[in-house]
Amino acid sequence: MELYVAGGCSEHGRNSFLVTSKKVTFLVDAGKMKEIPDKPFPELSRKQIAKIDYLFLTHCHTDHTGALLLLYEKGFQGRVVASRATLQNIPGEIENAIVLEDLCPAGEETELCTDFRVTWGRSGHCIGSVWYRFGIGKKTILFTGDYEEHSYAYKCDKIRNLSADLAVLDCAYGTEKEDALVHRKELEELLDRLVQEEKPMLFPVPSHGRGFDVMKLLAERGVTCVLAESLVREYQDSDNREFWLKKSFLEVMAEMNTEDIRDFEAAFCKTLGRGNSFPRKYIRCGILVRDSQLVKEQNREVARGVAAKGGRTVLTGKQDPASFARKILDEGKADFRRISVHQNISEMKKLIRKNDFQCVVPYHCREQLSFSEKNIKVLRTGDRIHF
Repeated sequence: MELYVAGGCSEHGRNSFLVTSKKVTFLVDAGKMKEIPDKPFPELSRKQIAKIDYLFLTHCHTDHTGALLLLYEKGFQGRVVASRATLQNIPGEIENAIVLEDLCPAGEETELCTDFRVTWGRSGHCIGSVWYRFGIGKKTILFTGDYEEHSYAYKCDKIRNLSADLAVLDCAYGTEKEDALVHRKELEELLDRLVQEEKPMLFPVPSHGRGFDVMKLLAERGVTCVLAESLVREYQDSDNREFWLKKSFLEVMAEMNTEDIRDFEAAFCKTLGRGNSFPRKYIRCGILVRDSQLVKEQNREVARGVAAKGGRTVLTGKQDPASFARKILDEGKADFRRISVHQNISEMKKLIRKNDFQCVVPYHCREQLSFSEKNIKVLRTGDRIHF
């Protein structure tokens, strides 16, 4: 049995892994990488694509699903398997898709076809995100997808006491020393200080991810959340919220004081017209925009207004080097406090110790990692490993 790395090892993006056996050929994820525009898609030939029986998607983010259309254009005729939320949040409608929740409950193994078994669980990354464990004959292989056990909002079925001949594990944070619990403490301390000082706060967040974590933190502190319409819609349109989201988050959401960002933007424009940089009504609030790099000029203006009133833009994820988000961080007008949505090396090793993995392949990290452990193999795109 063979694992071929079509993308995602020793790089950040275009995550895609092809597993080939005598019984079945399947692909886990088909991502697109924005960091290297001249090589954005997985390295898969038409011949490889034509042989794929199943494509398993771990979640909806573009670095895991952005090459889906290309696969169809190059002859993919297999079936897509994913959670209902993932299928709903990727462009277009996929015919003949297999919905995980209809296939089997989380944590239960089912036979998808002769001697090909699947188990899945929630991975704590976003609504619809999952990990997979596959059994092919006597061999097993596990993929964590993007995995985080300490989310404020999302449930995670922790991977414990599982065996696998090969495990492909999230290690996106690489050699970073601080783990999720340290990140939590640092972020909460910053928010407590800003709330006490009654400073306005701007949170640029991505689609389907850290926004819910931020909302919970602000609501717990009694701060009014000014929400982009798309964030409200993301919450309202989510099927089976109780399955994907933690009870503590749902309880906070039920009591949360929120305002529509369109009302804020109207008030903000008026105050700008009078030479004032920020509407007084919104001094003690948290403004969430779905624009993690602050690409849109209107969101950049809000960031400038927040800074003018002594408030802070709080960045909770990585910044693109040429982005406005990085610019204001370098200028001292923003703070970076990570909300963990991945694992670092230390957390990955803890996960290994809590399971029985014969061989481990770290993925999702652009660092050139090295390990003394013989069972941890650092691969690159185009590499193959037999198990």
